[in-house]
Amino acid sequence: MKASLSRWYDRIFATVYDPLLARTEKETLAPLRSRLLDGIRGTILDIGSGTGSNLPFLDRPGNRTIFLDRSPAMMRKGMEKGLGARGLPVIGSASALPFADGSFDAIVVTLVLCSVDDPMASLLEIRRTLKRNGTLFLMEHVLSDSPPVASLQKMATPVWKVLAAGCHLDRRTDHQVRRLFREERGNREIIGGLPFHIGVYRKKLESLPIEENRG
Repeated sequence: MKASLSRWYDRIFATVYDPLLARTEKETLAPLRSRLLDGIRGTILDIGSGTGSNLPFLDRPGNRTIFLDRSPAMMRKGMEKGLGARGLPVIGSASALPFADGSFDAIVVTLVLCSVDDPMASLLEIRRTLKRNGTLFLMEHVLSDSPPVASLQKMATPVWKVLAAGCHLDRRTDHQVRRLFREERGNREIIGGLPFHIGVYRKKLESLPIEENRG
């Protein structure tokens, strides 16, 4: 996609994102975010902060939050909701986080890894920038274990990712994250017919060969 067209699409997507998801966010996603992020503390990185959907659950006394998104248009919408007043907004990529090793007590990733170019590169970066005992808070839709549903997800993805800013319906993010992190708690929810994986993870401290973690 040419740069000018990409910027135009980015602005349109940022404008319609909140209105399109308003009901789903209020009735379904916000309660899930609240449960997932209950008790989160410390220096926090919210990857793919977008229009600020996680903000109400991160803005607690003593927390220091960095809000990262690759989209300037989405970040501007988030700034309108107070991201700048309640943390530090940063434009950047999940696959090349501009932070030192072991920077964060907690990293939040909600509905993001479906859209990144390289999910495993992003997970490796998350692992790198978490502190030794840091925690990953994850919520992502994933490929269904039901063959008929999974087939529909795979068939729809080529069109859906064009319409939805690169969102893939057929990623096995739940499988990938377990290669690098130890699951402390997790569950699945069905939302709009799609399986969502919601989990809290600690990073595995043993050394892992990169070639075993790709894909």
